[in-house]
Amino acid sequence: MLPGLREDEGTPQTLRLILVGKSGSGKSATGNSILGRRVFESKLSARPVTQAFQEGHRTWEGRELQVIDTPDILSRWEAPQGTGQGIGEAGAGSSGPHAVLLVTQLGRFTEEDQRVAGRLQEVFGEGILARTVLVFTRNEDLDGGSLERYLRETDNRALAELDVVCSRRHCGFNNKGDGAEQEAQLRELMRHVEGVL
Repeated sequence: MLPGLREDEGTPQTLRLILVGKSGSGKSATGNSILGRRVFESKLSARPVTQAFQEGHRTWEGRELQVIDTPDILSRWEAPQGTGQGIGEAGAGSSGPHAVLLVTQLGRFTEEDQRVAGRLQEVFGEGILARTVLVFTRNEDLDGGSLERYLRETDNRALAELDVVCSRRHCGFNNKGDGAEQEAQLRELMRHVEGVL
């Protein structure tokens, strides 16, 4: 073993997952889907609904999931004083998140989403995209089609490049789905989180 490296301690019992993305991307609804119940306020609004860092917990397959919902990374995280809660809270402590879930709406990856990815690197460091999973909301809009195929055939060069940088860790969420669909989505997401770990 090389000096300074320790043996793999396995998967931690508590996994910190942080939801980031532009306002209106579906972060809160996705957090609720992961938690299996409504914890975060989620509604259609002309103004951002999430104003401060919030967290919810759930036990899933013997592990504690700590899901952190965040305000719009492009505006709220820039305020030096803000609400008294800041970037440190987003990392849920000095050890930071185990995985970042970059939430974007299917078919709506814009220049603003690109800025979110850039801001994420400013906040957490260049290597954060190696611990990021792309989560596409409105997966139901594929009408039974494959997310893999959608990403393979996209002409959105920035999206295709980000998918590669994130090691093609991506999944789709239908936040209006039923219990079985929600469980299948969570299982796929956790498979990608395991890949990050």
